[in-house]
Amino acid sequence: MMMPNDMRPATPPERYVNRKGKQPTLLTDDKVRILLSSPQVWYIIGTANKWISGIKANIESMTQKNIAHLSDKGSFVIEQRKNKDGVVDIYCRWLPNNMEEE
Repeated sequence: MMMPNDMRPATPPERYVNRKGKQPTLLTDDKVRILLSSPQVWYIIGTANKWISGIKANIESMTQKNIAHLSDKGSFVIEQRKNKDGVVDIYCRWLPNNMEEE
């Protein structure tokens, strides 16, 4: 049987490899999975040389594209603390709607 000109064998690329737009760098998909699997546990998700505000606001308001679909299920809480080296540690935890905040 002859294969049509526009058809050929191929394996699809991994998901989200060709995602358009700016990709999250602080709260990535891998970090989101970990946070979702252990609610109310604080994790350091990154460090910064100065205080973050815009990224923090995007995460807490759930407007960051990779977490927007979770907005009706709970929220992420971000805290920042300057460590001994003068670097800002960025802490995050997931608070599901069904769990009350401490």
